[in-house]
Amino acid sequence: MGIAVRGRCARKQSRAGFTLLEVLFATGVLFVTLMAAVAGQLSAVQLSRTAREQTTACAELSAAMEEILAEPFDSIPLAGGFPEAQAIATYTNRRLSNELIVPDYANYAGGALPDVLQIALLMTYTDWAGRPAQMRLVTLRAR
Repeated sequence: MGIAVRGRCARKQSRAGFTLLEVLFATGVLFVTLMAAVAGQLSAVQLSRTAREQTTACAELSAAMEEILAEPFDSIPLAGGFPEAQAIATYTNRRLSNELIVPDYANYAGGALPDVLQIALLMTYTDWAGRPAQMRLVTLRAR
């Protein structure tokens, strides 16, 4: 009988619940999980900004190229058109920070225009994080 009483007393003294160590461990796991989720969200926002800027840069380059291709062939690289190594004024600081689009004609050295003219546009800008960025678009135009 003494053993049975001892067993009952031992059961009454045991308490239901968590120990301090278990609570600290669970809190640590929750904290690490939340920090990973926040870091993932911040990365997603940064990637979204970068993608938006690159899409804008691509649209600006395409618009500038369309403007150049709409010109008569013989006036493209000349002073009346889009001179080489000079920024296109209508695309300077238009939508992106420090935006600058400069045309280059790789197979044109002045004088008579070749039958096929290579037109390259180089856009430089500063991205949202303050880093220099650039994008290039190249096409050929024939007489």
